[in-house]
Amino acid sequence: MAKRDLITEIQEKNSRTEPSYFRGSSELYSLETSFRFLTDSDATLISLHIVGICACLESGVRYSIKRLIDSGTPYIERAEHFKDHIKFDFQLTKALSENQITFGDLISHSIPVSKIEHIASHFENLFREASKNIKFSQIVSNTKQYVEPDDEEIFGGLKPGTAQENAPYLVEDPDTLINNISKIFEIRHLVAHEASFNAVSLPQLSIYLNSARLFCDFLYETVNQSLYPGASRNGVGMSIQYLSKAGAIRCEADEVQSDLSQQLDNMKSSNHELAEKFEDTCKAFENLYDAEVQFRLTLHGLCTGNAMRNIEARVTESLYSQRLKHLTELKDDIEIYR
Repeated sequence: MAKRDLITEIQEKNSRTEPSYFRGSSELYSLETSFRFLTDSDATLISLHIVGICACLESGVRYSIKRLIDSGTPYIERAEHFKDHIKFDFQLTKALSENQITFGDLISHSIPVSKIEHIASHFENLFREASKNIKFSQIVSNTKQYVEPDDEEIFGGLKPGTAQENAPYLVEDPDTLINNISKIFEIRHLVAHEASFNAVSLPQLSIYLNSARLFCDFLYETVNQSLYPGASRNGVGMSIQYLSKAGAIRCEADEVQSDLSQQLDNMKSSNHELAEKFEDTCKAFENLYDAEVQFRLTLHGLCTGNAMRNIEARVTESLYSQRLKHLTELKDDIEIYR
């Protein structure tokens, strides 16, 4: 048997995936729509819907795991629990180092997700803490409905996620949900591998569709609330928070710049122009930043306040992230010549 080409498999899968709300979730809407046209006599179509539901669930689970791992700490460290599913070789290592695929791509593509036991184990591994294990049922039961943060939280007056702390729980009966998802996978096996097209009735399919929708909502909320606590989901709040995040990067860069200016002023060097030359570079960068913001705003033409904040935030984040990296490296270089 020929060796699997994981790199090509992942790249082709990613190329087939349309940008969507959340992988698996938007596709499930298609099944929910077609379900409305089914009748009790459509036994084969009813059974094939189960296969489609499983595809949506598996896609959503893999996408959730990918996003968690690709977000970095602490999930990338916990990905060690999946090491038995990965066999590295030169081409795979090269693809990762060249960003042809991500580590989250590799892990999520390689692990099994065809049973609820698989899914439960993966999430328990990703959400376990150093000395504290957690059951999948707890992860499901602890997930809350999303609540939009109020103005005070959006503007930084409260800890991110404060509004979410008092939100109602998303899943009222976690055990029933998990049991229904398990049954969906079991029925899929009967349909796909035994051609058993009478394994599910129309009323049962309705229950399983509702459970699949709730499970996809659970995946979405668990990932997004874990990665972005307190993040707004409306246009105004998102643009304000994005600009605030970019502003924090700018403040950090400005602090390093101030430290450098003081160091250069205090340096005992025969070259007294150092501080002046550094000041020139600072002014030049500020002019570049202002010009770039104005260029981007002009490029987009008339736009809303939300769009203007997003444009300014994007430029600020991009330029000042590079500026911060440059100044930090410069600070290390100056230490050599002091």
